Amino acid sequence: MSAQSKKNIKWVEGLRGITSALVISTHLARALDFPLFWPADEKDGPPRLLQIPYLRIPWQGRLGVPIFAFLTGFVCAAKPLKLAYQQGNQSASLMTVARSAFRRPPRLVLPAVIATLISFVLSILGAYTASNRCDSFWVRFDAPDPLPLGANFRRLFRALLDTWTTTENVYDRHQWAMRPLLIGAFQVYIVLAATIGMRFRYRILVHILLVAYWLLNTGPLTETFGANLALGTLLAELSQHRPTQNFIAKYQRILSYVIVPILLLIGGYVGSYPHEHEDWAPWSLRLHKFLVDPAGDGSRGSFIVPRGSNAGRRTSAFMIQCVAVSIFLSPSLQNLLSHRLLLWLGHHSFAVYLTHGTILRTLGMWIVYGISGQPWVDPGRNEDGSPKEPNWLHPKSRGHKVASIIIFTAVTYVAAWAWMKWVDTACARATQWLEKKVFDDDEGAEGGKAGLAEKGYANGGPSREHAQPLLNGGEARVPPP
Repeated sequence: MSAQSKKNIKWVEGLRGITSALVISTHLARALDFPLFWPADEKDGPPRLLQIPYLRIPWQGRLGVPIFAFLTGFVCAAKPLKLAYQQGNQSASLMTVARSAFRRPPRLVLPAVIATLISFVLSILGAYTASNRCDSFWVRFDAPDPLPLGANFRRLFRALLDTWTTTENVYDRHQWAMRPLLIGAFQVYIVLAATIGMRFRYRILVHILLVAYWLLNTGPLTETFGANLALGTLLAELSQHRPTQNFIAKYQRILSYVIVPILLLIGGYVGSYPHEHEDWAPWSLRLHKFLVDPAGDGSRGSFIVPRGSNAGRRTSAFMIQCVAVSIFLSPSLQNLLSHRLLLWLGHHSFAVYLTHGTILRTLGMWIVYGISGQPWVDPGRNEDGSPKEPNWLHPKSRGHKVASIIIFTAVTYVAAWAWMKWVDTACARATQWLEKKVFDDDEGAEGGKAGLAEKGYANGGPSREHAQPLLNGGEARVPPP
């Protein structure tokens, strides 16, 4: 049996599962222990265990969205490329691209709208009072401010629109990544459609050039989305290429036990670069001088962190790229990520992404600060009319924080299970209905006839070859005797 036929792609779902756990962990850190994003609690102070390199990675954030971008590039390309490679059917591959492109917007937009509506209802009911008054700046920023009912409805309309235009959604700010991921999927579809007829070496060249372009581009989020999307498409190509897979199988031992550990160690160390205060620890200051400011005067950067780019996102993107290549090269990692627990987590990952923020800002904060948001005193305004700094609510105790973490995590995954069982299933059925309504199904008699009739052929025609075009009067044109 060839390496091609044994290829394992279940790891994709497993990696999604880990990503959903990373999203939860980083948002818990932001809400309840923001100094975890720093290399130490104070300058020259001793670091806590979860602040040292490698161990800090799950809490410091910046990883979830780049992984989703990589997986989007890989998954969107996998099926069309499989058709093109294994079956040699370019027409079927292009049709798969068309159908996937049609399904992608409703499969993202419909669940996102429902999640926003749930948060909107909670806002009307005053469920975010504790979040609006707590001492966590990040939680206050994430929670929608109270408004009169009419203004709340107007804000809802803006949020539903802005999610897909400016990425701003005050009811669920975590949806900021939805628009770039949707655009990224269509970038993949365009690349596939444009290169499906090329020879293998030139398609690979296109993908490599796209990765390089996005890495050299210092615009916002280019490394997070553009580069990782292109890398996902590149690895999807190579996963279908038999010589590449045979090479990996031949040198599996050295790749899995030498190359992959080196990649993970380097990527993990670079990816540990802190959110801020990089000068508070020797290791992070060395990283800063090596990657971000080698000259010491801000005049130049490095290949990993070009001058003018976001150092935190660049270092995290580099780590994800190392992880992606490592998984691609190591069947052992792929089998590990195919564990049934990770597959279950991966199946619910999108639901976790949509539900966890609302649960954290309500139930999670209720446990830590209380439901009522009391005691609370309106601070009033200064003489110049500016608002005074309020006396924000403080956590009840460390035990309440621990309880909040446990209960919030459990409730989030229960909610994700319920979401997938009812909400996501309904959205999938609606999308499937739309697809059947819109697409001309050549394999179905009714769909094929309706499609041909729309194009001006008599009675839909028995086939495309024998279909008769209609004249203006409705009669079929027949050849002269």
